[in-house]
Amino acid sequence: MAAKANGQNGLTAAQLKRPVIGRGLSSPYAPLPPTDFPSLFIGLLFQIYTIFIEPILCHLRLTRPGGFDPTYGRSKIPPNAFEKHFVLENPKIKYRHGKTFISSKGLSKGNSWDKEGDAFVAYTTFWCPEAVAECGFTADVVLLHGINDHGAKLAPHGHKFALAGFRVILVDLPTFGNSSGLHAYIPSLKILIEAVHAVLYDVRDHDLTEREGGPFVVTDTRRKLFLEGHSMGGFTALYYAALYPPATEEELRNGGLVGNRWRPHVDGVAVAAPMIGISPESRPSYAVELFAKTMRFFLGRLPVASAVRGKVSDDERVETEFHLDPMTYKGRLRIATGLAILEGLNDLQERAELIRCPVQFHHGDHDRATSWKSSKEFFERLPAEDKEYRLWSGYEHVMMKNVKGQSEADDRKRDAVLQEITDWLVRQARKE
Repeated sequence: MAAKANGQNGLTAAQLKRPVIGRGLSSPYAPLPPTDFPSLFIGLLFQIYTIFIEPILCHLRLTRPGGFDPTYGRSKIPPNAFEKHFVLENPKIKYRHGKTFISSKGLSKGNSWDKEGDAFVAYTTFWCPEAVAECGFTADVVLLHGINDHGAKLAPHGHKFALAGFRVILVDLPTFGNSSGLHAYIPSLKILIEAVHAVLYDVRDHDLTEREGGPFVVTDTRRKLFLEGHSMGGFTALYYAALYPPATEEELRNGGLVGNRWRPHVDGVAVAAPMIGISPESRPSYAVELFAKTMRFFLGRLPVASAVRGKVSDDERVETEFHLDPMTYKGRLRIATGLAILEGLNDLQERAELIRCPVQFHHGDHDRATSWKSSKEFFERLPAEDKEYRLWSGYEHVMMKNVKGQSEADDRKRDAVLQEITDWLVRQARKE
């Protein structure tokens, strides 16, 4: 029997799962790797250059990462359907695109070779003016995506939060989406934290320049701040809360100032399927990890491990839409990124006692990418007095999927989790 093809593109699921080796120079929009010889050859040259040659040239300061395009072609990709429908073309929503650079100190913490002025983070803030006026609180929620994805994929969730009265800050984490960096190359997960930190300061700076009467002009009323993340984004939210713990009562009375400088104060973290422990089905073998540690310095950009590919959902449409999205990373896990994940997970475990803000965890008991048992054990160690954990029966790693043609039962499963997160955020935002 012939393999069933995707009606929109005439592509089979097996074809869609083939790794894209030529994406970049040949065609950043292609859902499939090139099959003709010229495109394959160009794609191979692109891989050789970015993995082996470009790092040397950057060290010698003969070029910058990405050359003339630090996003390696991703900035040329148009907005996806989610972002257009829920944000950009939605008459009820106002939005602003932002871009900020990571400081030299932040780059150093993140083990980045980039120089100050090279590495930037793209983000979008959006809100519903009517909901902001009626909600009875002033709060922001930062949405953090998972590995290999990008911020716009969370636009439907952000839209739900915006209608509840939040200003939503949708972030493209470093090396993903419209942010700079070789796709999915992360030398240290601390670069994710420094990126979020830079975005929060940039949003604050923009609020300070708002004219009197603007929707987010800085007043004596402190805006509450929440982080909401999925998978790697869940890790990032928790890691941020550990590395930048909430301000003390005295600091809050002083307007959130630490010394003479304002800093963000996290009022709560909500996570879905957080990357706290890797599921045995997704963790590379010991031999692969040993090889990666040996070759990290010389071949850190080399894609090696399959990791979570094919393990995020039992619904084939999730994989299909992922592979049809030109903004997602479809290659194997890079050596440096894989090792950075393992090191980051270990460091987060050691800092669990520093997370004092309210937290809410959601995990599916059928998750084959991240371990719900590890997230439960981590949750139990948190000193926060206000904390909730919900294990969802039958849910896989993608807990709130949005795919074309999904059933009403799928909609109800997605909406159940999203509504619980929204209700929790609203309760926290209204707390005195």
